[in-house]
Amino acid sequence: MSSAPSLTFLKRGRKHPPTASWSLQAVRPVEIVAPDQLSTALLLEYAAPVFPAELVSGTSWIVRLQPPPSGGGWVLELLALVERWLESARLPCANVLYGGRSYMIRTSVHLALAGASSQEERATG
Repeated sequence: MSSAPSLTFLKRGRKHPPTASWSLQAVRPVEIVAPDQLSTALLLEYAAPVFPAELVSGTSWIVRLQPPPSGGGWVLELLALVERWLESARLPCANVLYGGRSYMIRTSVHLALAGASSQEERATG
């Protein structure tokens, strides 16, 4: 009886762990799309103490923030800023642009309400 050939598995090792787009060496500006002039003004007011901010000229209301050049801790500050702005402006979500990608950030209140309404639908449906 012949023995079955043994399989050799190669171990794939990464030289470097994967990095998130916000932790790369060259930090890029973050752009937040606002729905109107009033919410844009509020966002600029909230962002100014945390990030250098400017209004992007064009047809839509976009605020450009410049994160600090080192470390990824600014991401938590950005998320806290966006959540505070959304809740104050009574907006359900924001479109955030970074590194050629688009992220939709929702308020925790909006998520809680969405979860409650879907539970109600399941209970009555």
